[in-house]
Amino acid sequence: MRCLLFSSSILLLSCTSDYRTLTAIPVDSNCVSKMAPRPLPTSWYHASVEVVGNHISGLLLIKNMPDSAIRVAFTNEAGVTFFDFGFSRDRTFTVHSIIKKLNKKPVVQTLRKDFELILALPFVKASYQSWRAGEEIFFGVNQKKQTAYFIISKDCSSLHRLEWGSARKRKVTVLLAGSGYPSPEKLEIIHHTFDMTISLTRFQKE
Repeated sequence: MRCLLFSSSILLLSCTSDYRTLTAIPVDSNCVSKMAPRPLPTSWYHASVEVVGNHISGLLLIKNMPDSAIRVAFTNEAGVTFFDFGFSRDRTFTVHSIIKKLNKKPVVQTLRKDFELILALPFVKASYQSWRAGEEIFFGVNQKKQTAYFIISKDCSSLHRLEWGSARKRKVTVLLAGSGYPSPEKLEIIHHTFDMTISLTRFQKE
């Protein structure tokens, strides 16, 4: 009996949702217009990546192209390009170049989702749902089997963070510092299903 109770407790814990406290509320379109993240302008960032005990650093360029595409290129201090990704106007994703060590489908797909989120692509011309959780409001956009969230204060005055989540699990959180969107001074991308953090700090390149 003791083993059965223990097994039942483990089952209940494993089924607990990270989003269990969300309560559906009507969407405030005025608040969405005011607070929804907007696509980033052309910007340079100092980038630091910690992944499973390994460290990579360099410069990240987010560049808006004349055809409305967006390029994301990450290079080290010596000018070697780790990757160069493209997002077209219709959100088609292209790998223009990538080093062999990173050229694995799960890695590329993970980076693609990370940059889609910080570029605010899921929130462009989106159909929203909204929820209340404590002192915060969650606005969500369904993206196949995941939802992209931006989370704000309940009075619609400040943007707290962005997230990717599945039906039950928080996958990725983007923390914001400084001025926020559309020109955030600092972004920290934290993965919750494996050990990976990307820190980006904006700077002016001469």
